[in-house]
Amino acid sequence: MKAWKITELGSVDVMKFVDDFPIPEMNSTDILVKNKAVGSNPIDFKARTSGPGEASEDNPRIVGWDAAGVVEQVGSDVVGFSVGDEVYYAGNIMRQLGSYAEFTAVDYRIVGKKPKSLSWAEASTIPLVAITAWETMKEDMCVEEGSEILIINGAGGLGCMAIQLAKQLGLTVIATASRQETVAFCKKMGADHVITHREPLAPQLKKLGYAKGVRYVFHCHEVGNELGELMKSVVGPLGKLSLTFAPKDEGAIGTIDTIDMWFNRKSYLSTMMFARPVTGINPEKQGALLNTVADMIDAGKITHAVTKTMNFEEAKEVMELQASGTTIGKIAMTL
Repeated sequence: MKAWKITELGSVDVMKFVDDFPIPEMNSTDILVKNKAVGSNPIDFKARTSGPGEASEDNPRIVGWDAAGVVEQVGSDVVGFSVGDEVYYAGNIMRQLGSYAEFTAVDYRIVGKKPKSLSWAEASTIPLVAITAWETMKEDMCVEEGSEILIINGAGGLGCMAIQLAKQLGLTVIATASRQETVAFCKKMGADHVITHREPLAPQLKKLGYAKGVRYVFHCHEVGNELGELMKSVVGPLGKLSLTFAPKDEGAIGTIDTIDMWFNRKSYLSTMMFARPVTGINPEKQGALLNTVADMIDAGKITHAVTKTMNFEEAKEVMELQASGTTIGKIAMTL
């Protein structure tokens, strides 16, 4: 099969395009998907660079997790899927062979039926960000209707999905963006207010009427030693902060004023959408989640955020775009 394999971790140059990679072996709970399109995410180049997982000549790695395609085979313990079904999925980061390939074996419990109203390219960009945003706001934050949420990096792939789902959950959405085009994109996705992350956030929130901070903060980008100030001045009383990535600075956690956090009953949460498939704890919830999201998309409640579609053979260029930190919305690759 066609695939982008790596035999060592490193720069984009470690990626090698081949057309004779073996089709993945299946577990009894797997379905084999013939990918029609692959969605790109920052985790793709991060995993290529530093893992998790290893890569060698004897045990090559295929990165990428988002995709949409057609079921080619089903395992003996698979329920609810048949050959020919149109599906989309975000996979499991700890499996050696991901979605930058013509075929991917994936546990049926974390797979959803593709939204009928979307193209293959559009559908391929939905699963990872939809699962991340849903699990963060519904399961971890347990957001309350009528409250407010600050979404940092609102024009990114995750941020634009978070904006849409937050509106569906009845929240006032404040997004951050720093360029004219990203501000406009956040508003297009449904943000009620847009502020800039190039300037201190607390004074801007005060001007919007949130002098004590906001109830929820969903950080959809990397955070460093500014974490303490974020927790103290931006997260309000009884508030919750969720980080998509572990802090990039080693001492970031130490900047948090734990007395202020305790006294104001603030919470710090970690977002990791691969946790269910990796740990095996109720992975079927992700398949059900994706089916719910597909229904919402087909009902016109939320939509995709694809701003660029490229060919599968251009995966290196796609990764370079992701690493630049300047992309808006989502990038898809068609096979």
